[in-house]
Amino acid sequence: MTDTNRLCMGCMGEKNEDGVCEHCGYSDSTPYLPSYLAPGTVLNDRYIAGRLLSYNGEGATYIGFDKVTSSKVTIREYMPDALCSRKKDAGTITVEPNKLPLYKTYMSEFVELNKALMKARSMTHIQTVLDIFPQNNTAYVVYEYINGITLKAYLSNCSGELSWEKVKELFPPILTTLSLVHSAGIIHRGISPQTILVTDKNELKLIDFQISAGRTTNTEIACELVPGYSAPEQYSSSEWHGTWTDVYGICATLYRVLTGLTPTEAIARLDDDSCPEPMAVNRSVPSHVSKVIMNGLRLNTSARIQTITELVVKLFEQPRFNTAQTEAIKPAAKPQQVKQRVVAAQANAAAVKKKNRQNKMMVIITVSVCAAIVVGFLIAIILLAVNGPNRAVTSDPNYYSAPELTSSVVSSQPESSTAESSDVSFVPEVTYICPNFEGNLISNINENERYSYLNITVKYEFNNDVGNGFVIEQSVEAGTEIKEGKEITLTVSKGPRTVPLPDYKDKTSEQYVAILSQNNIKYETKEIESDEVPKGYVVKCSKAVGESVDVEHSESVTVYYAKEPAESKPAASSES
Repeated sequence: MTDTNRLCMGCMGEKNEDGVCEHCGYSDSTPYLPSYLAPGTVLNDRYIAGRLLSYNGEGATYIGFDKVTSSKVTIREYMPDALCSRKKDAGTITVEPNKLPLYKTYMSEFVELNKALMKARSMTHIQTVLDIFPQNNTAYVVYEYINGITLKAYLSNCSGELSWEKVKELFPPILTTLSLVHSAGIIHRGISPQTILVTDKNELKLIDFQISAGRTTNTEIACELVPGYSAPEQYSSSEWHGTWTDVYGICATLYRVLTGLTPTEAIARLDDDSCPEPMAVNRSVPSHVSKVIMNGLRLNTSARIQTITELVVKLFEQPRFNTAQTEAIKPAAKPQQVKQRVVAAQANAAAVKKKNRQNKMMVIITVSVCAAIVVGFLIAIILLAVNGPNRAVTSDPNYYSAPELTSSVVSSQPESSTAESSDVSFVPEVTYICPNFEGNLISNINENERYSYLNITVKYEFNNDVGNGFVIEQSVEAGTEIKEGKEITLTVSKGPRTVPLPDYKDKTSEQYVAILSQNNIKYETKEIESDEVPKGYVVKCSKAVGESVDVEHSESVTVYYAKEPAESKPAASSES
């Protein structure tokens, strides 16, 4: 059993004597940033927070120790310093009043993200979430402690780069895990050699998931972008993020691993896309691998490789040189592409018909001239041309091909029919693969134009295991082939069936009923006299704080708030 009194707050190892740690050189007298937790702070009566490892716009990360399991952990504290602050030696965070709604919104996203990661604890190649709890007016997440070094440090120990053969050993497991993470509706947005650890077992693990605002510019908190690895859409708050955003990050990481060089920053490539292919930097990189990586680094999100699954197939399948096979594995054309092909086909058919008419006219003119010389012989030729097959008229191969194709396919149409009416029958229906919506926020799905080809209906139900707004199930199984306009019903969670009544202390009635609404709690308000709180503040509720409210069956809570005390009102006149 570890003696917690002798723990080093720098490495959470047990020291043999007071003073400087013999393991890491940390001293208890080492100064710390006053805005963050003091080393030795106990959280949730279980975890000891040690020295600060890192901090950014979303929060802070500390080394920690779990007193129950006697093991090292990593502790993440939600603390966006643009919205809140902490006084030295004070545990509780103070939020700026005018930024409280935004602070709570981001905190909710922070908690929901890590709840989703906790459900994915079976995925061995991401850092496991062990615990989530509220304290100090904020939220904390406890992660497993990983023995290892960053991929960046690992590369420094390997002459700066790895061979493709080594990459094929290291990366497939983490790519598979990342694909599963995406299926759960989670996007990392910060994949780089700094957020991938190489463990002491020579395995890769992805760490440092953050809320979207923490990795997007022009938001209310300081963003953390990694030059060369952040996708171009992260430099604009109006651009959509998705699986393709992480494709950019992982391809940039592969670029660095195989070449030893960091790719040109996306924002710089917008003006001059001068990023060389990996095989131009390192000739040992296979040609098809080099091209796939560059396709994953495309600035245009719609032209970029869209999913990790697609990336894996293209990276690790042997390149195909058979033209027929290559054509067979092309993705289905989008409706706009099909339309363009139809228009091109129509134009081509019209051109062929025009050429045929010109050829026929030339034949008629030739025959007419010959008629002036040999009338009798000409009559025989004309009869043969009119009544016999087309081959007796001309030897131009273009003349035969189009009329034969048209007559065999649309034999019932008159000769004056347009190319459009005959060629449209050749256009196949576009087939799509049904996406996996489960685990995604319904608000993100409704706002995403990528799903405009579907007819989506939504039904809501309460669920104790899935957060409010997340899709629980879908009527069409993910991966099923579907047609445009396919009806699909998404079942969305309304949150838990019962919720504890939130605390109303120091809250106005307007503030408190807004919190009740966020928790799906129905309410009514009543004004009462009270000397305990200022006018407009909540005095009490019909239920005690923390008592369960049955939101599934629309249980209502009465909120009593203070009105102006009677003695402060002007006295009534005695005159009648």
